Amino acid sequence: MATTPTRPPRPSRDLAARREARRTQIRRRRRNALLAIGALVLLVGGAAVWVTRDDGGGGGPASAGGGGGQPAAEPAPPPEVGVIAPEVTLPMPRRPVLRVRAQGGDGLEVRVRAQTTDGLRRAVGPWVPAAARVAVPPTVLRMGAGRGPLKAWVEVRDTEGRVARSGAVPVTVPPAPGSPLQVVGSVQTRRPFVALVFDDGLEPEAMRRIITILRARNAGGTYCFNGANMERWDARTVRAMRAAVMDGTLDLCSHGWSHRTSTTTPYETALTDLRDNAAMDRRIGVSSVPFYRPPYGALSPGIRDAAAALGYRTVLMWNVDPSDYTRPSASVLTERVVGPSGRGSIAVLHAIGTTADALPAILDGLEAKGLRAVTASRLMAAGRPVGWGGGPAY
Repeated sequence: MATTPTRPPRPSRDLAARREARRTQIRRRRRNALLAIGALVLLVGGAAVWVTRDDGGGGGPASAGGGGGQPAAEPAPPPEVGVIAPEVTLPMPRRPVLRVRAQGGDGLEVRVRAQTTDGLRRAVGPWVPAAARVAVPPTVLRMGAGRGPLKAWVEVRDTEGRVARSGAVPVTVPPAPGSPLQVVGSVQTRRPFVALVFDDGLEPEAMRRIITILRARNAGGTYCFNGANMERWDARTVRAMRAAVMDGTLDLCSHGWSHRTSTTTPYETALTDLRDNAAMDRRIGVSSVPFYRPPYGALSPGIRDAAAALGYRTVLMWNVDPSDYTRPSASVLTERVVGPSGRGSIAVLHAIGTTADALPAILDGLEAKGLRAVTASRLMAAGRPVGWGGGPAY
């Protein structure tokens, strides 16, 4: 007897529902994909309409170029500016000139910004038409006259108001006409400032260490160099000196070329000695004006007149002399500097290894007395100069 084949069981309602949900999900994904493709086509097509004019005369805005099918005008490049510092000369010109290269289209304007290297005083000049040579504006001249080097930038502005700035360069503003030369042994001030002034430059490695220590302690110093020692300096030392001036760690000061002048040196000899030493200024790229220190403190009338003729206005003497050139121990040298120092003191030191060794303890000792080592320019700006020996500056 033949058997009747059995019918396979029908799927449950739950399984059917899951299959229907799966089909609905697939349809939704396909629809979303088609919508995304359509939106992309519209976006690309719309961009093309904005770039070119439709041949039929409609369909989108005209290009900036005007004619049919012409590409839009390229946007003007952003402005750029570079600057070269004024050449270091003795005497400095009354109004230093920056060499400027500005680019980025027509109608460019430039202006000069400047500040003291410690950042405490700032000045800005007016916008002027861009040129290859831009004179330092009167606002900067008034702010920086006789104060040592400034940090200066040139800004450029295009017709769309976009502004770019150059890197910083050093600018030394000459003293105001008629300002007198002063021999200074200390400064009368209420500020807790002292100046540590390092002479000569016989040991470049020691000078680099001194810079590193001062910078790490947020302290300042002043370096009076002899150009005759510059053959000992490598490029690393020159870069360190320039960077220290630019970040406000150091002021520069001329110590004459030969270290052989005296109380009888005549004017012409002194003039040559100071002009020869300017070779070191040019190598560093920063002027030592307005500070000069005669070797041994020996100042003849001829040296004084020569220094004044070349733009120096502050003869840096001292009221603290620890005789560090005898190379005492760090503890002895520290006591010789810290003990007699007070507000407005100027200490004469030398850029030698033993002084570099003692410098951290010297700074600690000054801080314990509530004193802070600063650059000569900052000390001079903080009070009234006192002459060498305690009398009026002369």
